Amino acid sequence: MIDLFDLIRTVWRHRVVALATIAAVMGAVSAYVVVQKPVYQSTETLQLSSTDPAFLGEVNALTPLYSALLSAQQTLAPAQAQLGRTPLASIAVRIFTDSPVIKLDASGGSAAVVQRSADAVVNALSHRLSGQSKLGAPGVTLAVIDGPSRADIVWPRPALSLGVAAVVGVLLGLAIAWLADARQRIPAPAVLPAQGSALASRPRSPGRW
Repeated sequence: MIDLFDLIRTVWRHRVVALATIAAVMGAVSAYVVVQKPVYQSTETLQLSSTDPAFLGEVNALTPLYSALLSAQQTLAPAQAQLGRTPLASIAVRIFTDSPVIKLDASGGSAAVVQRSADAVVNALSHRLSGQSKLGAPGVTLAVIDGPSRADIVWPRPALSLGVAAVVGVLLGLAIAWLADARQRIPAPAVLPAQGSALASRPRSPGRW
């Protein structure tokens, strides 16, 4: 088991190596964060409702149905048409157990586009439901209760990235300092005398010249 004071002394002896390691990790992560393009996300919150008393007992079967309708190509294609030449943002749908709430997330590189995309997808599904009575569940209404929300940057997250980099840098710096100290503690191999030196050091037999 490594003693804490031994570890502190080891790191202090090799503080330059440890600090250089931490700085290298932090610098690499900082450069990575700087070159990343921001990803924005806007969320629109929907809710299913019905006057049927059995509705709440069926909600876990209904939300996956409407989630599939929101992400279906038959819904995304009209939504793309609403945006014209602007590409539709990436669409993801979240559902929750025992809850009639559905959240639609639109993600992309433009704050304005993700908001428009979320709204366009919901509008496209609303038009499909109103035009095809058999598309959804009978007696179930889909309504917008919030959104589209303000587009927030979800990537990169500088604070989180630098925090993780700091932890990794410290651990890596400790490991490198410990290994460097361990190498210095390895004793050097003994040097055997040369053969000529050994012969020269032998005492001569008396009477032989």
